[in-house]
Amino acid sequence: MASTVGDNLYIGAQVAYWRRRRGKSQRVLADLAGMSQPYLSQIETGTRPVERRATLVALAGALDVSIADLTGQPGDPTDPVRAAAAAHVPAIREALIRREVGELEEPHHEVRQLMAAGGAYDFAAAAPMLPNLLGGLHGGDLVQVAHVGTYTLKHLGYADLARDAARLAVAEARELGDPAWIGIAEFVRILAMPPEMPGAPTRLAQRVADEIQPHIGDPQARQAYGMLHLHAALRAAVDRRSDVALDHLREAGEAAQSLGEPEDLGLARFAFGPTNVGFWTVSVQLELGEPQLAIEASELVAPGWIPLANRQAPYFADVATALAQVGRDHEAIAAFLRAEAVGPQWVRLRPTVRDTIGSIIRRTKRNALTKQMRSAAVAVSLRQLVKD
Repeated sequence: MASTVGDNLYIGAQVAYWRRRRGKSQRVLADLAGMSQPYLSQIETGTRPVERRATLVALAGALDVSIADLTGQPGDPTDPVRAAAAAHVPAIREALIRREVGELEEPHHEVRQLMAAGGAYDFAAAAPMLPNLLGGLHGGDLVQVAHVGTYTLKHLGYADLARDAARLAVAEARELGDPAWIGIAEFVRILAMPPEMPGAPTRLAQRVADEIQPHIGDPQARQAYGMLHLHAALRAAVDRRSDVALDHLREAGEAAQSLGEPEDLGLARFAFGPTNVGFWTVSVQLELGEPQLAIEASELVAPGWIPLANRQAPYFADVATALAQVGRDHEAIAAFLRAEAVGPQWVRLRPTVRDTIGSIIRRTKRNALTKQMRSAAVAVSLRQLVKD
């Protein structure tokens, strides 16, 4: 496996490493991944980032490696942001195992505190609370905690544990029998599924949406129904099925318009409503290879309606990526810095964000580097690219 610890390798360098290990030429790999050889060459030199999940999936498949092999996840274990959260992973693992064999503990942390930390993408604050809450809660509270646990573990690079937390959410929701919580829990399970797995996430989202559709007269069930369609849209876009993706996006949009903006962030703090659909529309258009449409969609969004870092940071990063793709590098850097301002830990742990910022800096002449570019590089541990 290629090592990135201490090396600050970009994704393209990992692609080149594995291509050479597999004994493939650039032309052969490009053909296998469905891209041009010049584009692959730019990826390997770091002048073009790997910006779409679909591109990562295609390259990983052509090289017979995992996406984690290309992104270098879980990353440098000495990184202070990751280390502070990852120190609690053994306790999370133990809590999940103990729960599996029927050994529960009395919860002493407050769900409200965990949800606030999770919504802020503060993994270092959320991780210490997860063992106790995953190990003792029941009902909707457990589903919410498992959601925070799933995306915390996923971002830290513990995909298998993330799936364990998601399965716990599904089991609890199915035991409850509440359609709204079933929809939220299945959303969490889809979140934990690897991007290398084509088709299945979209089919699962559609199947569960169909299951709870008879209950969407209940506003909470309709929120879960809409979120499932949003996830189905993004996963279909990753699978390069644009018609399917846009159909799911329309279904989610209709549900959101019927509900309006949620009060108190809605069911499980998912904030399902028109603004959130706008966030996901940007992501879907970007994933479909339509950066200009993504930018246009972003202009219709007022992100302040959802004061959550775990919604705003990915949105600003998506806008930044779209701007970079159309050559508006200075605006892209400004958008990345907005993402970093609201979700610094998420930005630091996101390989594709780091890759795009690095590519912008590599294609900018050193005497043209701006203060904002230097700040963005430092934020994602690329200080060596902007040293004088």
